[in-house]
Amino acid sequence: MKSREFWDEFADVTVRRLVEPDAGDPLLILADANSDLNLAHALRAAGVRSGADTQLIVKPHARAGEAMQTGPILSASIKAAKYIVSIIDDGIDASQAMLDAKEGGTSILYTEPTGVEDYVVRALLNVDVGKMNRIGERVCELWENTDICRVTSPQGTDVSFRLKPRKCEFGNGMLDQPGKDDFYPGMQVNIAPVEETINGVIVIDASDSVQGVVHEPYSFTMENGVIAKVEGGSEADVMRAWLAGCNDSIIYKLCHFSLGLNPEAGISGRMIEDERKFGAIDFGFGYQNPILGGTVGMGDYHVDIMLAGPTVILDGEVLCSANEFNTGMLGFET
Repeated sequence: MKSREFWDEFADVTVRRLVEPDAGDPLLILADANSDLNLAHALRAAGVRSGADTQLIVKPHARAGEAMQTGPILSASIKAAKYIVSIIDDGIDASQAMLDAKEGGTSILYTEPTGVEDYVVRALLNVDVGKMNRIGERVCELWENTDICRVTSPQGTDVSFRLKPRKCEFGNGMLDQPGKDDFYPGMQVNIAPVEETINGVIVIDASDSVQGVVHEPYSFTMENGVIAKVEGGSEADVMRAWLAGCNDSIIYKLCHFSLGLNPEAGISGRMIEDERKFGAIDFGFGYQNPILGGTVGMGDYHVDIMLAGPTVILDGEVLCSANEFNTGMLGFET
């Protein structure tokens, strides 16, 4: 698929179905100098067609650590918007301007299609959104009623943790409530396990957000919610060094447990895709979205690690395994 041929349709669906602005609503399209500006202009045009008061800002490409420094002009624009669609994912979501805007009711969608253009088009235009919503809502219901969750895999993962009384956050990729931020294309179910109950071994067999695709699985040993050991070959060495280089104890703390629900997603080494692979599991470490209600907090760093198709067991009953769901547990076919 030549995805750029579909940017107009992609942009139209983004604005019309995911944002749904009313006439006159302030809508900010945010890109940077490295973005595909064809997509940026397609989103601006879709916003104008919707009747929203649509503006496009193309900011300089941020070097490491710069994204959180938004400056007075960009900060004011962010805070003035009712909706933001950002095609950059460089850490600006953690900037004070974005946090203040969300607190004031601004809703924000993020994507970063560079290198996975075909995926983002397929994952938005070629999926049954209603079915993914039904699965996501049911998984949220099941997780919120689960005492002990256990995750295993043929590669050696065997980790367990308590889910009650935590609440799920359903990343459906839609701005359906004020102050919401989400990544799209969706969908993904997220929860913060009770931190001190997280114990066992997690084998990273798919990808991580530091190195991309993992070629030689490596492991984290978890003790009371904290990484106690990183073991494996050269990729384990890279991860161990990266974690140590953060010089921040929070990066070792598991902050979310997430399940992907998009049948068009695969493992590309890009988290915008990998995290949403149908039946794949993402464990996040480091700074924690306050909406999850956990105790990790907002550190300076975050890393995601992926398991391609593990078994997820809820109070002794299998929810999914090898990227297939237990339809008896869901109550419907997937």
